[in-house]
Amino acid sequence: MTAEEEMTDRIVDLKGVSRVIPALDLTKPERYWALMRELRGLVKIVKVSWVTLLTIGPEGLRKLILDNSDVYFLMDAKLADVNFINGLIAGRLREIGIRGVIMHGFVGNVNVPRMEDLDLILLASMTSGGELYDANFDYVIKIVKDVNAAGVVIGGNKPNLIARARAILGSGYVILSPGIGAQGVKPGCAIAHGADFEIVGRAIYESSNPREAFIRIEDEARRADINRCK
Repeated sequence: MTAEEEMTDRIVDLKGVSRVIPALDLTKPERYWALMRELRGLVKIVKVSWVTLLTIGPEGLRKLILDNSDVYFLMDAKLADVNFINGLIAGRLREIGIRGVIMHGFVGNVNVPRMEDLDLILLASMTSGGELYDANFDYVIKIVKDVNAAGVVIGGNKPNLIARARAILGSGYVILSPGIGAQGVKPGCAIAHGADFEIVGRAIYESSNPREAFIRIEDEARRADINRCK
């Protein structure tokens, strides 16, 4: 049975099942398998990136996905080309076993490919810098609805934008928030303002005990309290 056959859930179907998405930006190939073994049975979604592809290659990523067929793999590709090229890249990633792809929202409606078997998530606001993003925030949120993307990425340190996106999008779309832990955002604070998932990298994979770190952060995220985030 292939990874595609076992893992059929869309990311929206995983809302509430897990709150934390580990980001695997590792530069030593063996660490990918070691970390996934430590997190086995806990994680439902992991985020990989160009760092992953450059470290283990397409076939390595395919194997990692097959070895963890109960996990939804999200590729932080940050696509920002014309529709044709974005569609080609997204399609090749889907062939490897990727279930969701993050792309820039500012490229506009016309450059977001329509993918029936792949979740597309638009980057609406980054954790640092990003004046271009925030100036076009409402435009990107509108595109999400126009193209029926799966959701958006909004930095966890932008609680007002998270809340605004949730008010506009309602519950049918996902909001993913990075910047948790190493970038200073407390676990649970993005969720308290309306995010569905918090993306956590270094606070998990640089921990001396990644499994315990994940359990602790997941627990904090589930006990999200807006009063604790002021």
